Amino acid sequence: MLLSGLIFISVILTYAMFTTRERMLGYPCALFWAITGAQAYTLSAGPWLDAYFFTFIACVLGMTIFSVLAMYGLREKRDSIGDVEVSRGEPKLLEASDRSAENLKAADSGFLEPGSDGEIATSDRSRAIRARADRRRKGVRKPRTNYGEFK
Repeated sequence: MLLSGLIFISVILTYAMFTTRERMLGYPCALFWAITGAQAYTLSAGPWLDAYFFTFIACVLGMTIFSVLAMYGLREKRDSIGDVEVSRGEPKLLEASDRSAENLKAADSGFLEPGSDGEIATSDRSRAIRARADRRRKGVRKPRTNYGEFK
């Protein structure tokens, strides 16, 4: 009875981890799979003799490791500059007919947006970084004019 309750809790936690895509549920999920395997091991009569031992192997060596590895697979991949979630594959460029407020916010946060003449324009920060790199390659030094509060 205890083993079936532990299996039920472990399966529900695993299901919740994948449906909510919450990686922090992987810790209790792996813990409950390990506890379930330990309980199955205590119920087994001997190695390789009954279904309890196979349940132990499946829980400890299978589902516990799977749950721990699934935590890393469920993490969100974020853009380092804008802290915007990056989808799998290429970032979606805005079409002329697809200019909603949400898409414009995503474009302002560092993603590329189409220019007025159809070419792809970059953000102000990207242009400033590229200009600074070009000045550094050419050896042109720009005198500092803005020292902030430390002048």
